[in-house]
Amino acid sequence: MADTVQFYMEEMIPEMRDLEQKGIFTKKEITSILKQRQKYEYALKRRIAKKADFLRYIEYEMNLEALRKKRRARMVSLTKQSISDYAGPRRIYFIFKRCLTKFKGDISIWLQYINYAKKTGASRTLGKIFAQAIQLHPANEKLWILAAAWEWEENANIVAARVLLQRALRLNTTTEALWHEYFRLELVYIAKILARRQVLGIDKSEAEIEKELLQEKAVDSDNMILLPTVTGEELAAFNKDNESAKEDTTSDKKSKKGKKEKTRAPLTEEKAEAYQQEKNPVLRGEVAMVVYRNGIKEIPSSFDFRKGFLDIANSFIKPKPLNGESIQAIYDSIDQDFKDLPEARALVARRAIDAYNVDEEGYVKGVAVTVKEFWNACEGGEPKLWEIFAENMVAEYHRTQEENLKLYFSKTIDKIFSSASKKNIHSEALYLLQINWLLSSSKLSVESLSNKALGILDKAVAQYPLSTPLVLQQIRLLQTLPRAEQIARLPEIFARATKEHPESFEMWREYVAFLRTAYREEDMTKEQVEEAFLEAIRITTTLLPDVTEERAEIGLIKQSLSSWFLVWINEVEGIEGVRRVYQSLMKKSLPDLAFFMACINLEKKNSADEPESRKAIATLYDKAIHADAKNEDTYLSFLKHLNETGQIEEANKVLWRASKAVSDNDAFAQRHSEMLEGRWTEPSFGIIELDMDMDMDVDMAS
Repeated sequence: MADTVQFYMEEMIPEMRDLEQKGIFTKKEITSILKQRQKYEYALKRRIAKKADFLRYIEYEMNLEALRKKRRARMVSLTKQSISDYAGPRRIYFIFKRCLTKFKGDISIWLQYINYAKKTGASRTLGKIFAQAIQLHPANEKLWILAAAWEWEENANIVAARVLLQRALRLNTTTEALWHEYFRLELVYIAKILARRQVLGIDKSEAEIEKELLQEKAVDSDNMILLPTVTGEELAAFNKDNESAKEDTTSDKKSKKGKKEKTRAPLTEEKAEAYQQEKNPVLRGEVAMVVYRNGIKEIPSSFDFRKGFLDIANSFIKPKPLNGESIQAIYDSIDQDFKDLPEARALVARRAIDAYNVDEEGYVKGVAVTVKEFWNACEGGEPKLWEIFAENMVAEYHRTQEENLKLYFSKTIDKIFSSASKKNIHSEALYLLQINWLLSSSKLSVESLSNKALGILDKAVAQYPLSTPLVLQQIRLLQTLPRAEQIARLPEIFARATKEHPESFEMWREYVAFLRTAYREEDMTKEQVEEAFLEAIRITTTLLPDVTEERAEIGLIKQSLSSWFLVWINEVEGIEGVRRVYQSLMKKSLPDLAFFMACINLEKKNSADEPESRKAIATLYDKAIHADAKNEDTYLSFLKHLNETGQIEEANKVLWRASKAVSDNDAFAQRHSEMLEGRWTEPSFGIIELDMDMDMDVDMAS
């Protein structure tokens, strides 16, 4: 191991000597660089190599190379390239190669390697990297897509890009992203050609040519130099002389070079016709449509997959690479294969509106056609279609700036909700859409609007009592009414909501805000509020643990309720009340880390210098460490407190204890140094502070 490291270090000598001679780094800096590199090289030679060591080494070398470039740029006298100019990038590539020898299966390292090669413009190396990465990971679509994008965007090689994506699809026939990217590639290729032809004036219609000629005739000729008219005979004679001159030139070149130059074949009518868009299959989008048809054969039952093709086609504005017939063919296939899917029927109904931007001339006509199609689709009475219809109209209302169109969309949206109500078509989402639209668009007074919306919500909650969004909307609207009306209805609603929606974090936050305000407004006594908090903690304690992402809010609820309770007690009774409550809760349950840290924060706010507070804080930190023995931040927080309060002996004991518990002593030592230097930021430990503005909003409403 030492021999290999020594060999690598000796290879650096010419580079280091060159850097010193140029004056880019001082002798002291070079010594430091060599020591750092030696440290990294020994780390890479461990029996079990760590990916982090390779990445730290690469990061160090990249920062060093960036510094070298900056210093060299300041030295105007340095123009000639030497070994130090390419040794840095070469070393970074070498470390990447060694890293990927050990961690071939890590896609993230391959992507970093590719990005670095792109950044340094190493095209030849990049091609080899892509080949190696794809050979090792043929099922990773991201690598294929990056390789194809590089061939097309950087090398302008459409053939190579196509070949890569075709090979990728042979190996991964059911990967949706590859089909979409191949389809996009063909459309981008067509759009680029069409844009170039527009610039060159190719494929102009007869009407456009006639318009340009008329514009030329309208030019003021009084201030221009008029050229003499050329007759047909003169033009023929000129062409004849020109051809003779070309023949003389060709013969001269032949005599000088000893061989005849290759002449370009004349452009025949057949070739000219082949280059026209309407007669060229590639420019008509037939290749892209072949990709689409093959893609839906391999993945026939995915609506999102089909919609992805349409989203790509509609993302092009001008020139549009796909003609109307091709786009209609995609819509027809969706309509045929997904007749029973509301999202598909809605997509087909939007065909006319998706063909234009808001500011384009055909948009208004497209809106009329789309609205008509939606009404026809909604005749079946399916609630989901009514929801999508309303969502689309609201989105278009916000998208347009034209007042008449806004008025049209507004009346259409009102008609959707009234028609659905008359036909007794209801759903949770439709009610929420109606309420949100009413609150955002109505010009009624706040109280009248709240009463009207509450009338709809009362009906909705009665129909869908387990809908958390509907109950939350009902609670928030009630909070805008006068205080007497709130007290008359909110306690009953919260009593039902805490039992039917105990897993909603937002519901509990609203409930705690209500309790705080009720105590402040003297609607509830201190004992009643404390009992309500304890009951809330009891309800949430019995909830199943948050073992999945879907149930992640449960842990947040459990942590937050206890800390919110303690904050309120601190406001009402002070630190003595806080100690009474947390000591009682610790006897009845098994608090988590967030609970102990909330208690510690309140003890610190009281007074960290008092003997009783010091003792309480030390006890709480000890319990917090027991709750999560491997949490480094808990140790660091404790050490920070001990150092700030001058308890150095206790800090040394805690540091020794931490060294036995943490998994990586070196990393912890680094973080401990940062903490001592004031560069460590203490985390929140999962504590969510209650938004006090919620209480203010309730006061203003009352």
